[in-house]
Amino acid sequence: MKQLIKLSILFLLIATFGCDADGNHVDCTTPPERFIFEFIDKDTGKNLFAIGDFDATKPVTIVDLTTGKVIQTLYMKSDNLYRIVIDSIGWQTGVFNYSINYDGKSILELHVSAERVSEDHCNFTRIKSVEFNKTGIELDKTTGVYKIYFTQAK
Repeated sequence: MKQLIKLSILFLLIATFGCDADGNHVDCTTPPERFIFEFIDKDTGKNLFAIGDFDATKPVTIVDLTTGKVIQTLYMKSDNLYRIVIDSIGWQTGVFNYSINYDGKSILELHVSAERVSEDHCNFTRIKSVEFNKTGIELDKTTGVYKIYFTQAK
């Protein structure tokens, strides 16, 4: 019986601390970064949906400009802080040309180039470029949210 316990402990130690062919590295996969957008009044700094200047009952659609297909339809809600989240970029690689539409009108075009990379035994998506067809967009580096500024007619 003592022999069985010793062999079990030895097997457990080898399985736990044994080396693999790659020098004891652990494979990992990191999900792609999310693209999050918020519509902001340039003068007040407030979210246009939260203050009622944009109607939250009207859909925001994301359209693939290459195919013309709607890839996402969103209704703004306070529980998501009235933000648009595009998760699809990066799960696939290549060039993405999207239009963000509100009330049937394009308010922003987003052009992203992404590639899947494997480094140090980890797979992840590297965003090679991000371009917009509009000025007045700022990336908040602490939250990762792109703020799209609008000047409202008074």
